[in-house]
This record gives sequence, structure tokens and C-alpha cells, in this order.
Amino acid sequence: MKWLAIIFGTIFLVAATAQADSGNPMLTIAGEGTATASADTVTISVSVTSNNNNMTQAQAEVAESMSKVLDALKAAGVRDEEVVPGQSSGVTSFQSTSKVCRQINNTTVCDNDSYGASSLEKSAVIRMKTTEKSKIDSVVNAAKAAGADAYVAGYGLSDNSKAVTEARQKAVANAKENAQGMASAAGARLGKVLDISEYGYPDVRMKESSFSGQPGIVEVTSYVVVTYEIVS
Repeated sequence: MKWLAIIFGTIFLVAATAQADSGNPMLTIAGEGTATASADTVTISVSVTSNNNNMTQAQAEVAESMSKVLDALKAAGVRDEEVVPGQSSGVTSFQSTSKVCRQINNTTVCDNDSYGASSLEKSAVIRMKTTEKSKIDSVVNAAKAAGADAYVAGYGLSDNSKAVTEARQKAVANAKENAQGMASAAGARLGKVLDISEYGYPDVRMKESSFSGQPGIVEVTSYVVVTYEIVS
């Protein structure tokens, strides 16, 4: 990450002139570590739409449609706690204007025609702790049969604490390896750790190869900054 390299480069520059309480110089260096884990949760997006130009009626229609969809999902095995709170709504509007001209008694007469349409969409998110294709397909098909648009939005981890811990350990080990190399090149050695911090919360994301509609691998990356005492 370019921005991270710039920030760390600034840290290195400051550290070159810093001194520990003991009078020994300090070395501040970055470390990065990545852990992987198999996805165990699926996120399914469902939405219903009304094309009624009367927004009051459209709101009533999408509310009724979503209620039917949620009932169908629960009948398919979705539990209440698997429906993420906070359904969202959005309005899409379309306006088209055309101009048609014709000759009448050597006079050009033009008519302006306009057409407008709008739709209201209401969506909900279902998050289930499963990657079983048959169960996922059952839920998606149940939503579609009830009149909704439904698709798998992605996969993830129900608990990423183990992967986060592993990523942090690897990041700290990477920082130490980097620091030892720099200290050795300067004819010195590492002393005790004076400070350690994590730059932001670990980054959790799916590997690019996992965006294929199939359960994939989740990557968790930790970035740390460690300050060592340098001794001769």
C-alpha cells in the first residue's frame, strides 16, 4: 500500500535521530503479516421493487412485498437473527424528453413529448453461517419465488479473531526480521522493544480469486510499527 509506505518512510526518518532513555539510538520499523482462513458465512442480498409513481402507494407495495419475501425465507430455514437489521430503500427516477417537428402549410410545428417513470426499491441482507451450496440455493430460490431479486453478495468469517491474532504475530515477526537486517547492516544489534502499535485495524477481505460465487479464502492482514532499542 503506497500510502502506508510513505507514512512508514517518515517514521524511519524520524527514528534515525531518536534516542532511547538509556542513551542508545532507536529504530522504528514496520511489519506486515497475513493470515488466511476458509470462509464460513454467506451474505445474501434480496430486494423488491415497485414502479408505482405514487410514492405513498409504492412504499406500501414494497413493504408488503418484502414482508412476503421474509416469510418465504423463514419458511426456507432462515432464522430471525440471520436477517440483518436495518432494511434500506432507494428511489430511481427516469425522465425522457423528445421533440418531433413537422411541416404544416410551410410552417414548422414542433411538439415536445416527455416521459417520466420512477421506481422504489426495498432491500434486506441475510447473513448465514454456512457455505453449503444446496442451503444457499434454497434460500435464494425461495426469495426469487416470492418475487424478489436475490443473489449471493459475498462470503466471510463469522469470527475472525483467530486469523487476526495470527496476522498480528506474523506482522510482529516480520518487523523484527526487518529490524535485525537493518541493525546488522549498521554493525549493531537489537535491544529491547520500546514501543509497538498496530496501524489501523487488520484488513479483512476476500481473495480476488474468491469472487466467483463459490466459497473462498478470507485474507486478514495486520500492519504494525515497532520501535527497538539499538545496542552496539
